[in-house]
Amino acid sequence: KESSGYCAMATMTDAGANEDTARICMLIIGIGYLFPIAAIWAAFDYWKVLFPDSNIEFLVTSLYQVGSVITVAALSLSESFSLGRRIIGGFTGQFVSLAVILSFRWLPVPRNTLYELLLSVVFLCSIATGYLDSALLALCSQYSTKMQQYLQIGIGFGTLVSVFYRDATKALMSHDIEDATAAYFVVALVTVLICLGAYRLLMSLPVSQGIGSEMLDEKLLDHTDDFPLLSPNSAAYGVNRSPGNEHGRARPALAKMASPSVDEECATLDAASQASSFTAVLKLVWRNQLVILLNFFLTTLCYPGIITAIPCRQMLQLRAGHWFQTLLLTAFTLIDIIGRFMTHVRFGLHYGNVQLTVVVRAIVFPVMLFCATSDSATDVLSIAVVGCFGFLNGYCASLGLIVVNEIPHLTNEQRKTCGRISACSVNGGLALGSLAASAVATSMGLTS
Repeated sequence: KESSGYCAMATMTDAGANEDTARICMLIIGIGYLFPIAAIWAAFDYWKVLFPDSNIEFLVTSLYQVGSVITVAALSLSESFSLGRRIIGGFTGQFVSLAVILSFRWLPVPRNTLYELLLSVVFLCSIATGYLDSALLALCSQYSTKMQQYLQIGIGFGTLVSVFYRDATKALMSHDIEDATAAYFVVALVTVLICLGAYRLLMSLPVSQGIGSEMLDEKLLDHTDDFPLLSPNSAAYGVNRSPGNEHGRARPALAKMASPSVDEECATLDAASQASSFTAVLKLVWRNQLVILLNFFLTTLCYPGIITAIPCRQMLQLRAGHWFQTLLLTAFTLIDIIGRFMTHVRFGLHYGNVQLTVVVRAIVFPVMLFCATSDSATDVLSIAVVGCFGFLNGYCASLGLIVVNEIPHLTNEQRKTCGRISACSVNGGLALGSLAASAVATSMGLTS
């Protein structure tokens, strides 16, 4: 008995360790999700040196988001796809994009050519992220809510890490912005490799059994009677893991039930396929998907272009080297992370009323615009407003992506499809927000 108890405790300890490792892996994967474009945004001071006559953040953001949403929309037309190939291909494309940007300082080409090359690389990066985007949310939807929260925290950390990298390289190599930028993108490349390694490790863990490496080449929408293991929530989906059924195969409620005929099985599979189609699931989740789209619309409506367009008015020592704008980005990303850690505190919000988050965030936008355009605004007010916007961005955007998977009666396959729809909503919102930001900036003279 003592031996059995010891083995049980050891098994529980191993399971807990594997779950902790899985959460860390998911957090690191989240860092890599939007890290490359965050790295490009955080180097805004370098772009101002290379292209002093224009504020390219608006154009870069618009091009990137439009490229991403077109890629995700095109990929969503596919009825089946490989999770592994898209995720690995996405990280690889992001690595190549950052490597090309790293080479800029050594390219003997005119500034105009460099400008066009930058836009081309940004578009390539958007396609790579679109591939990653189209699969990552679908993958994450197969895990527990806690794992989904860690992905959202990681996404916030991706922006924070890029800004901290920039702050550090800029401070340590303040004498030469080109050296600082080169070091910055070298560290960025290493970060993408670490994120790719974290994904491979996650897929090798027991918690990913059923959607692990042996399943990566199978089609996502191929319907079988096997449920992917959802780790902490397996029991909620009727997955039986009793002896002799270690692979988590769903068993019928009546053990002695006669096996259905081939025709009945085919009819069941057809019905399941129709119920989890893009159109069918969209009818169930469209309200929540609209909330996701609007929240991410508000994100790029202000970040990064309008934030970096806020001038330094009183803190004169921070004007040199665009340090004030750098610190605004740091404040935004740091407080954004705090918001992402708070999603377990719901303040009465759930999938049925999460649209209230959009109303609260929309109130902040006019104040943000006031800080960017009015001489009456103070630097302290600008920092406070950016911090408030950062918290709401981290909390509201993350919560919207989490609660959409809490809609009652969604099946496992429907959640997979919901993940694909969420990817479209995220990218659609980001693209529309960046285009709106460009229009606002042009009309209010913020583009130069």
